[in-house]
Amino acid sequence: MNRRHFILSASALATISLTISGTMASFANSASALANFQTVVPIETETRLELVPDSAGQGSTHTWDFAYLTIEDDVDTITVDYPLGTSLEGLDNKNVIVELDRSGDGDLREIKVNKDTYSGSRDTFDLAGNFNTNIEGRARVTIEGVTNPDAGVYEPEMTFNTGTDSRTLSAEMGVTDNGAFYEPTIDSAPSEVTAGDDLLADYTVTNTGVGPGNQEITVTAGSGEESTTKALDAGDSYSDTFSYTTSTDDAPSIDLVVATEDATVSQEVIVGGEWALDLDPAKQNSSSIHTWSTGFIDYQGEVDTITVDYPGGNQGASLDGLTEQDVTVEITRQGEDEPTVIDVNTGSYSGSTATFELDGRFDTDIDGPVIVTINGVDNPNKGDYTADITLDGTEETATYTVSFTI
Repeated sequence: MNRRHFILSASALATISLTISGTMASFANSASALANFQTVVPIETETRLELVPDSAGQGSTHTWDFAYLTIEDDVDTITVDYPLGTSLEGLDNKNVIVELDRSGDGDLREIKVNKDTYSGSRDTFDLAGNFNTNIEGRARVTIEGVTNPDAGVYEPEMTFNTGTDSRTLSAEMGVTDNGAFYEPTIDSAPSEVTAGDDLLADYTVTNTGVGPGNQEITVTAGSGEESTTKALDAGDSYSDTFSYTTSTDDAPSIDLVVATEDATVSQEVIVGGEWALDLDPAKQNSSSIHTWSTGFIDYQGEVDTITVDYPGGNQGASLDGLTEQDVTVEITRQGEDEPTVIDVNTGSYSGSTATFELDGRFDTDIDGPVIVTINGVDNPNKGDYTADITLDGTEETATYTVSFTI
């Protein structure tokens, strides 16, 4: 059974165009920051309509969900007005569930609906008078058994009536005939981004099918995710920009993914410009595998040597007894998609600083992730530290500082 969500628009004294900006979790979190629409200029109301299923002619559960909705007086009745072809025939008060947040804490409490039967595409639900029915942020109305109209994109309305005032919310509602196909494309996105900077990606979703549809569109990159649901007629498109702030945790790369219920498109984005240092284990005075890595760095020319410099002294790190056999250097070079292992010339290391001389028979220009693994570093005592890694070549010498914790 497919789920569909719709963005709605609200009107109070005037029509307000709305866009969805968060998940249902954000509805509850923002419920306390609301204003009374009767005494203040109307604010944006977030509303979702979910149809399960959303196919034409099917009996469906319609769930209307509202946030940023404040009505100071008690709501007496709620009227729903669907397009012709929608049917409430055979439904009664047992098929209608009304839940209101009356205190502004985000919690919903069910309000009894008086006994009644419904028909046609428009009808009114009478709320029991023994309940307080003001709204302080959230409201949800669930109607079970609505017969969906023919495939298309519609605008049903729901009106809250207080006896002295009313508020009407209009919704874009899409009903499918299984002829829709949502095709995503990534219009523009960087191939590389420096850790800490924003990844900005433009994308488009086009309904390339033969009928209208309603689908959730999800965009992800790293730990970032955005989703929205759009009703599109055949041939219509929806475009937007996705933004995600990267971090060193994303190195060396992340996948940018745009997904619909029909198709998925992705692009790898290299994340670098800074180094990360992973310790396994990160325990004091333990022999540890230290892995230095970066998604990419803007380094000119070839690398001849790589130097690591840890905090030293009696309580510092130690590379005593290590040789080139304990060091692995991997560099992604021009024209390559994967890192290549670069031989390290014979050497023995001690103390807290060591320089690894790369085999001159290898090309060592950098065009992607670089990984330096050192097996057997003795960790320092417990604490917060910084260490440096330096790349030295004929054209450039560059030093990068990394923080780590024992």
